[in-house]
Amino acid sequence: MTICPHPDQRGGSVIATAFYSQYGHCLRHLCSPICLSQVTLQPMANNANAGYDGEAMTRPSLLITRPLASATRFVGRLAEDIQQSVTIIVSPLLEIVPTGAQVDLSPYAGVVFTSSNAVALAPNGNQRPAYCVGNMTAERAKAAGWTIAATEQNAENLIAELARTLPIGPLLHLAGRHRRGDIAARLTGLGIKTDVQTLYDQNPVDLSAQALALFEGEGRILVPLFSPRSAAHFIERAPKLHNVSVVAISDAVADCCQMAGIESVMVVAEPTGKEMLCAVEKILQGTSLA
Repeated sequence: MTICPHPDQRGGSVIATAFYSQYGHCLRHLCSPICLSQVTLQPMANNANAGYDGEAMTRPSLLITRPLASATRFVGRLAEDIQQSVTIIVSPLLEIVPTGAQVDLSPYAGVVFTSSNAVALAPNGNQRPAYCVGNMTAERAKAAGWTIAATEQNAENLIAELARTLPIGPLLHLAGRHRRGDIAARLTGLGIKTDVQTLYDQNPVDLSAQALALFEGEGRILVPLFSPRSAAHFIERAPKLHNVSVVAISDAVADCCQMAGIESVMVVAEPTGKEMLCAVEKILQGTSLA
């Protein structure tokens, strides 16, 4: 396994042996029986569901472009055999940069978290209610002292849930500068006054030299993409795309990739890190995707 974070990324080195490999087995058992809805799957010349037999096919390399902390967690949850036998390059395309904003929670009855990055930069919850997008976000919020009042897998579902339950406000959406869904304005329009505070920016970063080296050959490169913005940055910076296979967290990501001409695009059944992990493992282990 090769782990190569971009040299511009700060926060310490990434050590392969510290990647929490003990969690991989548990997470695989939590995967749904069908992780993927197939859009177009052409990972190699013949059968999309064929295994990698070492002669007719070779395993693709894995390129992780998430911010460094998220990339480290994702790789650490991969099955141990993948960590030992697959070339894995970590080359973040977005760097999380705190704004330094000071959060005053006193006017608010609760908060909205749509990313674990915001949780990491927020004050301790002291058991205040938090409304979260994503299981990982909720887990990290709970560990940071928040009481999880609701968890949904995307912003639309969270808005619908809050419209149904009408929690006591006002709420504060703690988020990054680049965000989708206009959650605060929409909740306010529903009668749940919600403000938004930006805790971090996501600055674009070029692919590392190690990542670019993957594109010098013709081997298949598997790239899980977790947001339309990350997909756009990847497409802009990748030297070529014809040997790229994408596992997309949403239809929006898949559309971005297909519009750029990437033929091998798969969408996970649910927009969660668990499903993304399941899909990547199945592909790299040569397991049927059906």
